[in-house]
Amino acid sequence: MPAHGSRSARTLVIGIDGATFDQIIPLVKGGRLPHIGALLEQGSWGPLRSTIPPVTAPAWSSFMTGVNPGRHGIYDFRYRDAGTYKLRTNNLTMNRAPTLWEVLSRHDKRSCLINIPASWPPRPINGFWVTGILTPADATTYTYPPELTEQIRRAIPDYEVWPASVFHPTGREREFLRTIEELTWKRVELFRFLQTLAEWDTAMVVFMGADQVQHAMWHYQDPTHPQYDPDALAEFRDAIAHTYEVIDAAVGALLAEAGRELNVFLVSDHGFGPLDDWFHINTWLIQEGLMVVKPHVKSRLKHLLFSLGFTPLNLYEWLLRLRLNRAVAHATRHRREETFALLRRLFVSFDDVDWSRTVAYSIGNAGPIFINLAGREPQGCVPPERYEETLEMVAERLRRITDPRTGRPLVTEIVFGKDVYAGPYASNGPDIMVLMRDMRVCAYGNTHFSSHRWLTPVYGRTGWHRMDGILVAAGPDIRQGEQVAGARLWDVYPTILALMDVPIPAGLDGQPLLSLLRDA
Repeated sequence: MPAHGSRSARTLVIGIDGATFDQIIPLVKGGRLPHIGALLEQGSWGPLRSTIPPVTAPAWSSFMTGVNPGRHGIYDFRYRDAGTYKLRTNNLTMNRAPTLWEVLSRHDKRSCLINIPASWPPRPINGFWVTGILTPADATTYTYPPELTEQIRRAIPDYEVWPASVFHPTGREREFLRTIEELTWKRVELFRFLQTLAEWDTAMVVFMGADQVQHAMWHYQDPTHPQYDPDALAEFRDAIAHTYEVIDAAVGALLAEAGRELNVFLVSDHGFGPLDDWFHINTWLIQEGLMVVKPHVKSRLKHLLFSLGFTPLNLYEWLLRLRLNRAVAHATRHRREETFALLRRLFVSFDDVDWSRTVAYSIGNAGPIFINLAGREPQGCVPPERYEETLEMVAERLRRITDPRTGRPLVTEIVFGKDVYAGPYASNGPDIMVLMRDMRVCAYGNTHFSSHRWLTPVYGRTGWHRMDGILVAAGPDIRQGEQVAGARLWDVYPTILALMDVPIPAGLDGQPLLSLLRDA
């Protein structure tokens, strides 16, 4: 696709992970977000549809590649290792599609990238690349070029990519909020430093604070949440709004630092809303007879203890109540794979599953279910000719689930992977995605068997993702007052290329939002 015209302004993309207009618009109307409010007034904006599932790793991966997960291969934070049922943490090497900044580099455009999730290890580009979450704790470098890591350590000694202090904040909320604010300003400080090293044509900075605070503290501000406490401290009730204010101030600082003649995009990878309950998919699958535990003595004993309440979720709640958050956070961040291995040894896990008799299983966030398909899974038992029949059977059983407390249906929508994923890696994705009670219930399989009950109230996390994030565009080459409707996360990539007069490569799922752009 040819470039759109001839323009000279630079492009700054500001990612606000988890940002939602449901929070932003009331705060703008209340005068609490002056910089974001000015961009809304000066530019065009609207909802930005996320990936299915609306999870950070696949969502930002689709943003940076302009394609759906079936073409880049990232579906969650973790993936099933080929030939096994063991899980590994995703990184950029598992993303098979070229990124926006690699395309820009081929056209002599220079980029400056800070804190983009799921972008480690960074790829060679014309410019600087500093990675974000999913960077391993033991990574010796987190930048391109590699020597930039040492320059950052000298210039900003306390810069952290993904610190353990943001994990598991229950019981230490003040420290958590202070850390979020400090990290937000560290990204701004790094942007200032990188600006002293070289000019750029496009830059991107991602702030994670809104996502992290909304996950942990939604119940403090939402009277509809089951865990809402009207007597909670005012500073906690205002924590989400204050975090948006901090990010707004950081947005203002970036705009001031970047200077004039600037096209600006504000984007989020997904929206946000309340989370009431966890639906433990693998526990439900066992109860339905769709997953079977091995008959071995050890596995049967672990399952017996599991049925009596010896579970990772109960252990987690006890550790947090004992104020052992730091130990849990350290293990989660710095001993991630060892921690998961220990959980597999102590509790019922996929190691205890009889795969020869298991029809379906779940791995990941937000409702993914995989059919144990012969020829695809290492010990698949469902013949390919029975795939469609099995898919419908599992979906029908899901549709029949009701909340035991109210008798109302839990499932809002069932999505089949074959209907939403396309590309060479589509078969790697989940076969079924289940969305429950307008996403106030999250179907969760990130830990093999978290609880012996298939439905539990949330603990330590009271907010969860929604499908619609935000898109705001403003600048000399952006139309003012355009209604953005139907935009998808992967549409931003070709829109930026069109804005920067770079030919749009074939094979993208995204389409440039040309209605946003002024004529060159």
